[in-house]
Amino acid sequence: MRDFDGSNSARHGQVVILGGSAEARDLAIRLGGRSRLWLPTRDRVTGQGASDHATLSELAQTADALVLAPHPCDAASFQLGARVAVQAGVHSLTIARPTWRRTSRDKWIPLRSAREAATRIPAGSRVLVTLGRQALPDLRALRHAYLFVRQLTDHRDAFPLLNGRYLHGTAPFTVAQEIALMRRFRIDAVLTRNAGGPGGWPKIAAARALGLPVYMVARPHSMAGPVVPSVEDALNWLETRLWLDA
Repeated sequence: MRDFDGSNSARHGQVVILGGSAEARDLAIRLGGRSRLWLPTRDRVTGQGASDHATLSELAQTADALVLAPHPCDAASFQLGARVAVQAGVHSLTIARPTWRRTSRDKWIPLRSAREAATRIPAGSRVLVTLGRQALPDLRALRHAYLFVRQLTDHRDAFPLLNGRYLHGTAPFTVAQEIALMRRFRIDAVLTRNAGGPGGWPKIAAARALGLPVYMVARPHSMAGPVVPSVEDALNWLETRLWLDA
């Protein structure tokens, strides 16, 4: 495992990280003072600010590399990062963890988008939704099901959809906790995104154990340039491009 503490700065490249994922935080820690972790406005507060492009562009102008590591299903941030990298003429790299893989024991129904859920989920379903608040407008047509929308931050905002409620909780969750929650609220379907990684996996394993269908929204196809699956691979790429281990 390599860590870069910022010593010998004349031979170390400056890296801007467009964050939003666990990998972004890990990479920032591993790079130490040679990195700047930046989050889109909507990852800090509700709503995306109009200045995101200008702010990231300013950071990229003085960077040697821009690493795109938002949530793997955040198409808007990937598009923003790719656009800024081209305009700034800076090396760019995307970190995208591997997707989850369906097995013969899983009951997955693939969806191209969250909006498609309205045409696929049966009437009367009680659905655990883990898509994030930004996706809720896409579920307005899903009036025939009751939605339990998971939130990882505590708030008292009114529920914006016709039928449903928020479920507040603090990650990480275990498989046993997910099974207990699904039984408590009589969940009969899960609506989620194929984020990959260990953090969200317990709900998938719980649905498998209970024999529940999982409506799985595919990742956006918006990644450009070189893509690596892990922080370690990103460090290897940066080492090659910027001689960070010099």
